[in-house]
Amino acid sequence: MIENLSKTESLRQALRVFGNSTSHELENYTGVPVLRVGALLKNDIDKGAVVRTWKGKRRSYQLAINKAPQSKPQPLPSTEYALPRLVVFETSDRRFITEATQAAELEKAGDFEQAITIWLKAKVLAELDINTEYCHHRAQFCMTAIDRGWIRKQGDAS
Repeated sequence: MIENLSKTESLRQALRVFGNSTSHELENYTGVPVLRVGALLKNDIDKGAVVRTWKGKRRSYQLAINKAPQSKPQPLPSTEYALPRLVVFETSDRRFITEATQAAELEKAGDFEQAITIWLKAKVLAELDINTEYCHHRAQFCMTAIDRGWIRKQGDAS
């Protein structure tokens, strides 16, 4: 009795029996035209059941050792990190937002001494841990800036 197999299934069986095979070898084994081998195995390649390899200079195919379906690779997160920002929710105290904004403006202007006190006030008003931590770190930055002498002079426009 002759078994009726689909072309893809006959390619899979040939790979099971003969192992790593080129398109020409698969054509000899199954009768499937060389130009159709890659297209017929594309779905299995995407699922991870068949792997493309090289046999000398020629492209070849072989069954994957692990036949578990693989998901498509996820893009890696960007290596560029955004500057930290305040996390503001509707429940945030309006005074916190005002204090944090004022401290940031003073910091930009180079008035680190006043910025420290306002960052610490904002830290007390912060409701979220991330905002508390952010205010604490900004106050530490201002202290470091004072220690290093980064205070701007009155006429400095930059």
